[in-house]
Formats: sequence, C-alpha cells, structure tokens
Amino acid sequence: MRNALLLVTFALIFGVFSALIGQTARVGAMGAPTDNTTVPNVPTSDQSQDEIKPPVEYVLLGPTSQSENTPPNFIAGFIAASEQEEFTVTANENWYLDVDINTPGWIYIYEYFPAGQDFQGQWIAYKWQLLQSGLWRLGPFTPRNNEPEGQHIYRIWFYSDGQWAAGDPDTPQNNLVYWTYSKGKLAEPAVEPLPPPSPIAPVEEAEFPSKVYEFITQPVVLVLGTTLLVAIVGLSLLMIYVRRRRSQYTASSPGEAEPEALSAALPSVAARAKIVLPNGIDIQLAGNRRVIGRGNLARALSLDDLGLISRRHFEVKLDDEQFYVEDLGSANGTHLNGKDISGQGPVRLDDDDVIEPAGAVHLKFHLL
Repeated sequence: MRNALLLVTFALIFGVFSALIGQTARVGAMGAPTDNTTVPNVPTSDQSQDEIKPPVEYVLLGPTSQSENTPPNFIAGFIAASEQEEFTVTANENWYLDVDINTPGWIYIYEYFPAGQDFQGQWIAYKWQLLQSGLWRLGPFTPRNNEPEGQHIYRIWFYSDGQWAAGDPDTPQNNLVYWTYSKGKLAEPAVEPLPPPSPIAPVEEAEFPSKVYEFITQPVVLVLGTTLLVAIVGLSLLMIYVRRRRSQYTASSPGEAEPEALSAALPSVAARAKIVLPNGIDIQLAGNRRVIGRGNLARALSLDDLGLISRRHFEVKLDDEQFYVEDLGSANGTHLNGKDISGQGPVRLDDDDVIEPAGAVHLKFHLL
C-alpha cells in the first residue's frame, strides 16, 4: 500500500509538470531555422483576432521598388546602427527591419534565438495584415536586459492572393535574415575574499535516515507535500511564462538616433571622399568600396522619390587611387553628370561630379 501511494504521488507530480512545460513550450519554439519546414496557417479574413502586430513602431516609407504583379514577393533588409558592421548590433545600439512587399497580404516574422537558449525564439509578427504594398520599416528595436548574445535569425513568410511567396531556387534561404548581437566588453567586478565555510554539524548515522523515511511516508505528509510541490512548480512556470511574454512586447523609447546618424558618428577608417546629400548630410567613403541604396538616402528624399531607389542601387569603389561609380542593376538606373551609366560597369568618378540615382536626387561627390 505504501509503495502504491508513492507511485501515484510521483506520477501526479510528473503529469502536472509535463503539462505545464508543454503549455510553455508552445509559446514560440519552432525548431532550427535550416531544417524547419513548418509554414504558418493560411490566414482568413475572419481570423483577425489571431493577428500579432510587431511590438515596435511600423511605418510605410514609400511605394515598392518591385513590379506590382503576381506572384507575391518580398525583399527583407536588416538596418544596423553601424554601416561598417551592417549585420552586427553591439551594447545598446538599436536596429530596424525593412520589408518591401509587392502586393497587399499577410506577413509572418519569427525570431530564432542563438543556440543554447531555454527558448528557441519568438514571433515578431504573426498573421499581420498589410493593406498596402510598399516598403515597411519596423523599429527601432532596442536590446532587452536579457538579450541573448550570438547569432539571431529572422525568418519571414508572406501570403497574398491565395499563395505563399515563392522562394528563390538559387538562394533557398532567401527568407532568412542573419544578424549578431554582442553586449560588448564589461568591466570586471572586484574580487572579494570569501568568508571561511561554516562548520558542519554532526549527523546521527544510525536512526536518522529511518526516522526521516517514516515521517515523509505518512499519508498526511504525502498529500500536503505533493500539493505544495505542485503549487510551487506551477507558480514558477507561470512567472517564467508571464515574464517572457512581457519581454516580447517591450517597446523602445521614441526620439532615438537614426542608424545613419549613429553610423556617421562612429567611423572606423579615415575617409578618402564623401557624397553630399541635398540636405547637407555627408556619406563618408572609407575603405575600398561602398554600396549606396534606399537606406542611405531615406532622410533626404520624399516617400515618392524614395520608392524609386533600389535597396542596393549603385557602388562607389577605389581602385589604384582612382574612384569609380557603377550601377548595380537598379530598377530605375543611375546617371553621372546627366549621362546614363546603367549597364556600363565601373565609370571614372572625379571631384565635384554629380551622381543621380533614378534621376530622383542630385548627389555631389567630393575628394577629401
């Protein structure tokens, strides 16, 4: 009878504990990003209550840079605080996520945490309906106090016109955005001497174990102990669940510096030249090459003009002490001093030349 009662008690504890763990695990884990084939449920118009909007501000920056026709397609981009480390976030830097859709529809964005975390990830947006095509910016994201260090991955799905956006067969993981977070080097705390250990009280070796066994196997003690253990485990798991759910929706404070301003304030290599925007902002050209696109010109153009600029529009590079400019196959082309250079490869770039991406803005090139 005593053994049967012990077996039933431990089975009850294990069942309750497993059920609570199962409820918690269903919050966000979806498996490793490279081998997971799960596709979210097809959204319907009467399931709006299941929508999870991004936990940060989101704004429509401008029209799509893609052709607005079927099949549905999207282009995702990660905007870090430093352009020198475009997929790295350090310490308290902020970051943004750009998603360009070519037709209205539903979008899903899931974040996978670095390996070794208790939770594998969280939904950034789930069954979030976008009623207009164009370039959407989500952010700014701010690192939490417990932001895990290492490589994070955003996985994106897009559904429109009764079908999912098709993947690129040449790049089968084109719906994955990889980025890395690091807290930076912290000051090492001073080491204090440890107090001497307390003396250990002697234990009765003969009768003590048997007395303890007799006490804990009494029916009243078993019932009370089981109830207390279940309550403690349930309360602990509930607190962990609530704390993680709250952390998913932590919004960053407004008025933070834009990524371009932070990048300009943190140059790592002496600039050899610069590109001057119409509003006076400089894009410093350090190193041997620099790609200029929509993210670099967002603060100098209207929404209509910004939609004409591709995400990677043109490149300026230094070769044997001479600068060159090259259009990167942009949708609307690039002009140099009024002449179209699209498809011509690298073209010589001299001081005071004017670069016109998509004919939407005049950019002055200056040697330093």
